[in-house]
Amino acid sequence: MTPLAPSTGPATPPDTPTAVPCLRTALWSALGCLLIAVACIAWVDRPVADFAHAHTQGTPWIQHVAELPAPLFVLAWPAFVLLGVALLWRRKLPAWAITLWLAAGAVGVGSLAKQALKFVFGRTWPATWIRDNPSYLRDGVFEFRLFGGGDQAFASFPSGHLTVMLAFTTVLALRHRALRLPCAIAIALTAFGQLASAYHWTSDALAGAALGIVAGTMVVAAWQRWQPGTQTLGA
Repeated sequence: MTPLAPSTGPATPPDTPTAVPCLRTALWSALGCLLIAVACIAWVDRPVADFAHAHTQGTPWIQHVAELPAPLFVLAWPAFVLLGVALLWRRKLPAWAITLWLAAGAVGVGSLAKQALKFVFGRTWPATWIRDNPSYLRDGVFEFRLFGGGDQAFASFPSGHLTVMLAFTTVLALRHRALRLPCAIAIALTAFGQLASAYHWTSDALAGAALGIVAGTMVVAAWQRWQPGTQTLGA
C-alpha cells in the first residue's frame, strides 16, 4: 500500500520543512508564555483590566478585532473531517491542504484542552457579560474556583480565542516560513482585542497562547514522525 504523503515530488518541499530547532523553539515559547502568565496574575492582570475599562472597553472596532479567531471555532472540525477523508481517499494532498488539515486538527485539540482547563481553574472574568457573572470590574471579584468552571460564568482561564488562534497559526508558521509575519500580526490583533475589550485577563491570553502553541507543535511533530524520512522532535 502506498504510504500517505503530503504532496508529490521531493521528500522535503522547499516551503514546508520543519526543523527540530523550530519545534523546540515553539515549545520553549509556550513555556515562556506560561511562566509570564503566572507573574501576570499577581502584578499585571488588574492594572491592564482597569486601563481597558477606563479607555478602550466597549469600542466597537476593538470588539470586532477580538473576535478574529471566531470562524475557527466553527470551521475547524468540518475542515479536519473533510480533508482527512480526502487524504484517505486520494492517498496524497498538496502541501497547503495538509497544512490546513493539521491546523484544523490542532484547533480541535486546543479547543478540547482549553475547555477542560476552564473547568479545572474556574476563574472569574474581568467584566460582567454572561449570566450576570461576578466580575472584577463590577464586583471586585478576582479569584480561581478550582473545579468550579462547569458554569461559563467561571471560565476565563485560559483564553479560548488565543488558544485556537495560536494552535492554527503555529502549524502555519512551522510549515510555511513565509506565513510567519501574517500569523504574528493575527496573534497580536487577537490579543489586543481580547485585552482591550476586557474580555480576558492578560494571564488568560498568555496561558491560551501557551496551550495553542503546544497543540500546534505536537500536531506538526506527530505528522513528521508519521512521515518516513522527515525530522522529528527530539531527533
